[in-house]
Amino acid sequence: MTMKGFDHGNRGIGVRNHQLILPSVVCSTRVSSRIAKEMDAITFAHQHGCGFIGNDVGRITDYFAALANHPNVSSTLIVGLGCETLQGNELADKLLSKNKSTNYLVTQESGGVQGTVDSGVAAAKELRTKYPTPQVVLPRLHLGIDLSNESPVVTDLVAALADVGVDVTISSSHKNSGLNFSDLMEAGVHVILSFPDSNQPASGFPLIPTINVASNSPLHLALKDDFDLFASSSVAEIIEKIYAVVNGEQTKVEVIGAGEIIAAREVRSV
Repeated sequence: MTMKGFDHGNRGIGVRNHQLILPSVVCSTRVSSRIAKEMDAITFAHQHGCGFIGNDVGRITDYFAALANHPNVSSTLIVGLGCETLQGNELADKLLSKNKSTNYLVTQESGGVQGTVDSGVAAAKELRTKYPTPQVVLPRLHLGIDLSNESPVVTDLVAALADVGVDVTISSSHKNSGLNFSDLMEAGVHVILSFPDSNQPASGFPLIPTINVASNSPLHLALKDDFDLFASSSVAEIIEKIYAVVNGEQTKVEVIGAGEIIAAREVRSV
């Protein structure tokens, strides 16, 4: 089956064409949200970038770099405050070494909140104009499976996907889907198939379309309209849904705009 993709240069070919407004610190998440809303771009709230120490500084820097270098990202605008631990200009330099479609703003140097929003929208528009994204054929799909909840269908599904040339990465280290999503993002997967814990609702990741498969738990049955597939779904039905999403069909969490990131930390904020 032919799969649609977007050529994002050094980032690779993605299945979504997302511009990322990346807040380098918690203090710039509100400004980033306003820029993203104006541009119909992707952003997220987080609690990182300031008041952290030790290994977490390098860990979060690498995590944000992986977000910006993901194949579903067309260009990245970093929005910093100016006094944070994770300096946005250093993050920008790291990203620019791989992808020129990156820019950086400092709120303290851009006339405050409104000035940063105005400058951010202008910078994001410039990135889109300067780095257009051609639509191409996706040569090979990389699927991530969040296995927060065991499912009897997974073994047969992985075998069937291998038969049609789909690469699969499984993350089952955590009972929390959000942590598994982060591991899968850093692996560079195009799409996530999530089997969330029976006590967790359907969830998603901002840059990666996430297909949620419900279990027969009371919670999942009560929230069945938030799930893309049910526990009774066959391997063929799951694969059909995967291809539909790759080719542009939005998942339930994409439609409602749900999605968060959870970056693992070693030390509490200080």
